[in-house]
Amino acid sequence: MRTLAPEFSYPTVQHPDRHVWDFWYYFDPETGTFHLFYLNADRSLVAQDQHHLSSQVGYATTKDFLTIDWVSDRVLGADPHGWDDTSIWSGDVIKVDGGFLMFYTSRNQATDDGMTQNVGVAFTHHMQSFDRWFRIPSIRIQPEAPYELQHNPEDLTIHAWRDPFLFRHEEQIYMLLSAKEPDRPLGKKGTVALLKAKNNSFEQWEYLPPICHPGFYAEMEVPQLYRSGADDYALVYSTWAKYDFAPTTEQSGGLQGFRSSSLFNFPAATPEVLLPETAGLYACRIIPELNGEIVGFDITTGGIRRSGVQTGLQHVDRDFSSYSIEM
Repeated sequence: MRTLAPEFSYPTVQHPDRHVWDFWYYFDPETGTFHLFYLNADRSLVAQDQHHLSSQVGYATTKDFLTIDWVSDRVLGADPHGWDDTSIWSGDVIKVDGGFLMFYTSRNQATDDGMTQNVGVAFTHHMQSFDRWFRIPSIRIQPEAPYELQHNPEDLTIHAWRDPFLFRHEEQIYMLLSAKEPDRPLGKKGTVALLKAKNNSFEQWEYLPPICHPGFYAEMEVPQLYRSGADDYALVYSTWAKYDFAPTTEQSGGLQGFRSSSLFNFPAATPEVLLPETAGLYACRIIPELNGEIVGFDITTGGIRRSGVQTGLQHVDRDFSSYSIEM
């Protein structure tokens, strides 16, 4: 996993009205357009650190992450009548036969503890119909063994079962999730969960052992999988410096990663720091369409910023166009 030093200092692209942080995207190769989905909330909530409790998903488009058309700040928000009756957190979007699926994170306040996270799915026929995402009520992916099942108030961070990332391997659908292991010490439970779709259906999942469980972090957020060579893979994730207890990272936090020749096993070897927290970006994404450049949200101001740091990482198989889902 190589990184190239940044050649430019890029500006942060801010929303005219909203505080923006985590994002995910679908790239349309025919038009060269990145379709962005981003968490956002009222800027007045940031000072009290309450924006996470009011976040919703917005939609935007860009060609280069230097100018962004902020189309709508709300395409998916909390459903007061559903299990996802709290704020919406990070997700993933994929193209399927007949439309697009958005996997997202939420919690339940009415009947649950309000802190334990689950993953839901929404569907749209057309990306441009940004105001017509329909929830699929039959899909609610809840944590199961071997992962921590619910929030532990004694831990350093709240429950983790979020930030889905989907990929294919040998005609099989898999999903990564930021999760926690129940048998690890408090503050070092962070792991990356691995799930396999049963019968390649998006509705039922088999819970596999973690793809990575180093015991170094309170959380391993926004996990993503990439190719770093013909036979090598890179697993990247974000961690705040205050929750980074890896013995070789000097508590740098930020975007880190492991490399392996085995797609489903990333041993707890020395993690690589791709972009430390001091760079001012978090919840970073690797953008293979930009030579694997690291792009994240600006920790200080909110908004999205290119880092100028190129990793050369490439996509794993993310082609789901032959799969469909019944509505």
